[in-house]
Amino acid sequence: MRHWREIEKRERPLGYDISWDKPHPPSEDNHWQESDCYWFYDRNNGVGGFHRIGQKPNLGTGQVTLFVFKEGGERYVLSSGEKAEHKLGPDARQEAKQVVGSHTAEALGDGQMRFTWGEEECEGDLEFYEAFHAPRNWSKTGHSDDFMSNINSDGHLECSGRIRGTVKIGKNSYKIDGLCHRDRSWGFRDNSRASLHRYRMFSGTVGPELSFASFFLDLKGGPKMVAGFVARHGEDLDVRDLRVITRFDSDGLTPLGATGILTLETGEEVRIETSSVQGFMTPVPEAGAASQDHISTFMHNGKTGFLDLELSTNPGRGTYIPTQEDVTFLAVDQGLSASVKYTD
Repeated sequence: MRHWREIEKRERPLGYDISWDKPHPPSEDNHWQESDCYWFYDRNNGVGGFHRIGQKPNLGTGQVTLFVFKEGGERYVLSSGEKAEHKLGPDARQEAKQVVGSHTAEALGDGQMRFTWGEEECEGDLEFYEAFHAPRNWSKTGHSDDFMSNINSDGHLECSGRIRGTVKIGKNSYKIDGLCHRDRSWGFRDNSRASLHRYRMFSGTVGPELSFASFFLDLKGGPKMVAGFVARHGEDLDVRDLRVITRFDSDGLTPLGATGILTLETGEEVRIETSSVQGFMTPVPEAGAASQDHISTFMHNGKTGFLDLELSTNPGRGTYIPTQEDVTFLAVDQGLSASVKYTD
């Protein structure tokens, strides 16, 4: 099997270069931000998670989100409160590295990345070491450019691949080698413009034979926007429509599974049936809502893949943020807790 770099070089112009993975010069806007985000799952070890490292350099602040779990063991959540917000230090923006508190994202070259963190009850050192396709933007056809200028004005990439390393949850350490999907964004972003009453992001992989990244989101006073792509064996096509039909538990909040229908620019529909494994909630106070992320699995041609089902379900557009008492399996409380098994 040819490496994605070889495929890109021989068959079409290469869009990606290492500068995409390094810190960029910010504009003067206080809403300018840069972030690294990825989610992963090692099915053999039952370990997975979600990690985001973001910076607003003009405000001198950084934000982290961390969720790591061991099935049948413990899970750790850091998604709100003082520990999730940091003042940027003098080493926060290096030539190939972002640093927020104890959390780092470092470009190693050729699409490879290293991510580390060191919280009191959770530590990690992971390397995104293999890409299944060339890192690329949400859209190659330009149909989402006007919309994306509101949330990722300068640049964005998505890429699926493999990740390896070590994570520690509580007192237990785990070596992992599993599937991963990552993204990077830089530019203007104002979350208060987003309407999160029906937001969905649906991105994951089973391997080089199928990777995908897709979302739909509404801007306040604006239309719904859909963007994304499906990559298969070195070729990729833009997504023109996305439906995510979600099956909720009795709390009306926790998704037990979903059906994603990705309609490509050719008219082909790619249908993916998911089952949730573990998930957590992130308050988004500037948008008056909360977002959820659920590491999930799906089957494709006899192989098990994984994805992150990211969603906000708030049809009444209220401002109440759910607490742990409001949900069944979803993790809301910060810090360590016992992992749960999602059941019907």
